[in-house]
Amino acid sequence: MILLALQAALGMLLLALAAAGAGFPLFRRLGSAFHPWERLAFCLLGGWGVFSLALYLIGQVLFSRWIIFAVTFGFAALGSGFLWWVWRHRELSGPWMEKRALLPAGIVIFLLLVTTIAGLAPVVGDWGSDTVAYHLLGPKVWLRAGVIRPVADNCHTAFPQTAETMYAALFAIGGPSAPCLADFFTFGLLLAVSASLAMRCGLDATGGWWVAAIVATMPAVFRGAHFAFVDGLYAAFFLAVARIALDAENPFEWTSFGVFRGLLIATKYTGLLAVPVLAVGLVFLRRKSDQEKWGRSSEGFAFAGIATLLVAAGYYVRNWLVLGCPIYPPPPGLVHLCHAKYLSAQAVLDFHQYILRRGAGLGRGPLALLLLPFNLTYHTANFHGAGGIGLVPLGLAPIGIFTMRKSLTMKFLVILAGLLTLAWFLTQQESRFLIHVYVIAAVFGVIGWRHCELFGSHIRRLVAGLLVAVSVLYGVFMIVKAEADPIHAVFSAPYAAKRRAEQIPYVESFSFLNRDPSVNNVLILDRSVPLFYLDKNYVKPVGQWGELTVPGVAQPQDALAAMGRLSITHVLDVNSEVAPFQVHQPAANLHLVFEAKNQRIYRVE
Repeated sequence: MILLALQAALGMLLLALAAAGAGFPLFRRLGSAFHPWERLAFCLLGGWGVFSLALYLIGQVLFSRWIIFAVTFGFAALGSGFLWWVWRHRELSGPWMEKRALLPAGIVIFLLLVTTIAGLAPVVGDWGSDTVAYHLLGPKVWLRAGVIRPVADNCHTAFPQTAETMYAALFAIGGPSAPCLADFFTFGLLLAVSASLAMRCGLDATGGWWVAAIVATMPAVFRGAHFAFVDGLYAAFFLAVARIALDAENPFEWTSFGVFRGLLIATKYTGLLAVPVLAVGLVFLRRKSDQEKWGRSSEGFAFAGIATLLVAAGYYVRNWLVLGCPIYPPPPGLVHLCHAKYLSAQAVLDFHQYILRRGAGLGRGPLALLLLPFNLTYHTANFHGAGGIGLVPLGLAPIGIFTMRKSLTMKFLVILAGLLTLAWFLTQQESRFLIHVYVIAAVFGVIGWRHCELFGSHIRRLVAGLLVAVSVLYGVFMIVKAEADPIHAVFSAPYAAKRRAEQIPYVESFSFLNRDPSVNNVLILDRSVPLFYLDKNYVKPVGQWGELTVPGVAQPQDALAAMGRLSITHVLDVNSEVAPFQVHQPAANLHLVFEAKNQRIYRVE
């Protein structure tokens, strides 16, 4: 475990340096409206996305380990030189210098430490875990194949892949523990951008730290930014777009706005819904500014649009060329306009019905919308909320909004948060998809708290402080309780082995297949088998979402008949919740070489 942790840390360090190398123009050229520490945060965040884009584009042709090493070391060398220049010129002085910020800073550092340690635990889970099912499956398969392509048996691996491309690089350089270890880096960047937005809204450095602490202790936020989930990174990109929009003046700043907006679209499909929301907010912001600023904005919009298109286009054009549809699986509006490879019309329909069922929340009617702030706070399980968002958004954010009622910045952020929430409410009500809105609510919450402290009565000050204290303590408790299991696995090898045996389906079969040198190509007969744990090439004719990956094969029995042309060496057959064993013994040309509970492996004779 120590060697794996050291390898992961080294890989993470190299990728962070590469991000600094890719993003250093953001530090050098963002204007005086951005504090040096903010510029460093945007440099690392934007560099993380731009470096991923570079690897992704190269990976469409070749994605071997030596290519990843070469590109990474090149960018890391640039990043090392840049950071040395920053250090030598003493460019940075930050909010960590405030003594009053020690308490919230301590909370943030503690949770980043929890994230780091828990991230070193071996990955476990079944096909119900997004991490196992596709976030980390795709990167493993790409490294094995030497090229970045959607994994045919899981349509989710065709989602925009900014985060997943970095996971692949982390696998290649840092080993199996590196992708989840990197959570502390992207989570930290989310908190830094949250503090940046808070200080732009008028809070001092201590207030910025408190916003970061309150966001960090929201279990729903932590869940979406941890265990190789991409929602925290997506939220960080959105908040960076909003922050830059408030002060963008020159062509470079507008281009930076466009790059972050492109990374938003290149991380999750929901970024496509965020683009019109940003457009509405931006037009409102600029129209309400002075006429001269509005006149200059048209040129800036053009720079931003070109940058967004250049950053995001590759992910959607690739899908169109390879899979027949730029958004895959196609949304209802595109189902009849493009043919989605591997997916039947019924499979696409089933997928969208699942999304609607999972994201139903507590309804989509007017009353449900009106009660949403209350329900998100007190009925978190209905939104897959992982423990919720605490009391600050509901209890203090309205006070902060009222306090800033004449502020153009407040109106801009309220427009963004309101429209984003409405789009979320009408599509998929999954709590972690609203992380960027929770951050905005936390900013207003701390502003409301500060107003109560400065102008409220003794009772109001006491209640406001109690709301913050309860939120933070509750969040820390829920997060530490959830992370106790992986942290235990990091420090106890026997417990890690027990955890692996209990939480990885068919783990005995994976162990057998991975260590047997005669295994070259495995036929998987059950769509529920999580193939992240398999280190060999495989064929899965029927995918998790009903994908049909082999022409002429629509069910397991067809696959058994087609083994010759598929060059199959072994067959994994399981008895699962989806289907019973598919191989009927005795089976011609199949020799049973391994059997355990609910799992059998055959060698093709």
